[in-house]
Amino acid sequence: MKKYFKYYIAVLSTVILSLPVFAQEINKDQDFLTTAARLNQFEIALGTQALNQSKNEEIKRYGQMLVDDHTKVQEELQEAAIAKKLIMPDGLEENQASILKSLSMLSDADFDNAFKDAVIKMHESTIALFENAADSLNDQELRSWAAAKIPSLTSHLEQAKSLQVRSESAPSMEVDSVETL
Repeated sequence: MKKYFKYYIAVLSTVILSLPVFAQEINKDQDFLTTAARLNQFEIALGTQALNQSKNEEIKRYGQMLVDDHTKVQEELQEAAIAKKLIMPDGLEENQASILKSLSMLSDADFDNAFKDAVIKMHESTIALFENAADSLNDQELRSWAAAKIPSLTSHLEQAKSLQVRSESAPSMEVDSVETL
């Protein structure tokens, strides 16, 4: 009986000692899902704002792509959360809401330039998050999923960098009259 008791204590001690590590691993997966979902919600909101606020057709097309692509990713994250018994966040972070509010006060080229800067920075952060997740998450399915999203995120970043927006200070190309010398 003593032998089983010692064995029981040894197993119980091992389990108790490994709980913080196990919890950290679950938290790592949960933290990724939370951050990725919030970034996706923000990208969808940015895209929607571009559709509603920009007059630049290239910005609007890019905004629509963000809405379409990131809505699909958000649905995939929701499915993963259910399957992995993780919690999906509700709403944006304060700084994300603040950026959207600031953008809402801009118009024309000021909006387009600020939007372009925001989506570039957001995609750089998102790519870093997904690269880290692909290397370090505990859940192999989430790791593979994150790795599979990196090429699309990189494509979004490159497209954002190539967006053509005019500067407010750029001279107008309109010609009212032609003078000959």
